Formats: sequence, C-alpha cells, structure tokens
Amino acid sequence: MTGLSNPESGRRPALLTSAVFYIIAAFYAYGAVVHVLNIASPTGFNWSEAPLKWQVLDVAYLALDVVVVVGLLKRSRVGIAAFFMAAFSQICLYTVLRSWVLDVPPAFQRSPAEVAYLDSLVMFHIVTCLVVGLTLVLRQKRPYLPKASSSNSG
Repeated sequence: MTGLSNPESGRRPALLTSAVFYIIAAFYAYGAVVHVLNIASPTGFNWSEAPLKWQVLDVAYLALDVVVVVGLLKRSRVGIAAFFMAAFSQICLYTVLRSWVLDVPPAFQRSPAEVAYLDSLVMFHIVTCLVVGLTLVLRQKRPYLPKASSSNSG
C-alpha cells in the first residue's frame, strides 16, 4: 500500500511528485553509497579507527538513507517521514552540533574546504525540504469542481 495514493479519485501520484521523489531518492542513494564507502575506508580515513560518533553516524545515516530511497520510490509515508528525519537531523548536526561533530582527534581533523562543504549540505537539505514540502502541498491541491445545486434559483 502506498501512503500517497488517493483512493477517492483512483489517480496515481502526479508526475511532479514522482519526478521529485525519484530525484531525491537518487541523491539519498548517492548518500548511502558515500556511507558504505566511508565504512569500507577508501574515502580518506580508516573507518575502524575513526571516532565512534562518526561510525555511529555513518551506520545510522546509511540505514536512514536506505529507508528514504525505498520509501520514496514506493511513495510511502514512511519514506517521507524518514526523508524529513534525515534532512532535519543533518541540518541540526551541521549547524547547532557542528563543533561536536568536528571535535575529533588530530588525525581526523578536516580541512577548511571539507568543513565548508558542510554548509553546502545544510543548503541542500533546506532546499530539498522546501521542494518536497511544496510538492506534497501541491499534491493535495485538487481542482475545485462545484457540485450541482439541487435548488432552483429561478
């Protein structure tokens, strides 16, 4: 059962909704691949020696990214909820909790360019939240078709 189908009208989700969900799912699939590569260690640091918080975040966001991808492709409410959970939590991590995320041993310190990349991730998540939110609002809008009046206005 998809969480976004409209049983009253029998219509499939709008083309816009499908396109947005597929694009967002592709971005989150890429994110899942990045987390897998972090765990496999070819991305510049030995994951088994990385700070525990980075390891936990990689595993947690890998799982969340997979739920987002599958959920959005199936157009389920779980996928949408996972998307907003992933996006808002990462916005929080890279803004309010940035110093905690980056408080790591010297061997794991990030370059200024890598730290600045977090700003682009924050913007990405803000934009995707706005796009998905707007898409969901537009998805709920239906053309107004007035019902025929049963009274004579003579």
